[in-house]
Amino acid sequence: MLRLHMAKLLVKAREFGDESVADVAQRTGISRSTLHRLAAGTKQPSLATLWTLRDAYQLQLDMLVYDDPLTVRPTVVPRPRPAAAGAGRGRARR
Repeated sequence: MLRLHMAKLLVKAREFGDESVADVAQRTGISRSTLHRLAAGTKQPSLATLWTLRDAYQLQLDMLVYDDPLTVRPTVVPRPRPAAAGAGRGRARR
């Protein structure tokens, strides 16, 4: 899962005089709640959001995101189910 690299974003934002998430929200038009969800990792950044942040702070896209291996869901392999009682005994049901 891609996550927004909020620390790098805020370091760059401070170079532009933006000290808080509220300042970033005001400059970019991205809501504070969206920025907080992106920082917490409960929301993946859209390409439009990344593009807006890139343009506002003159960043490269690869500086804004990282792949978080802890949020990747493991592949689920179903366990074989035990046969139902009476199944496979060779007798047909009537």
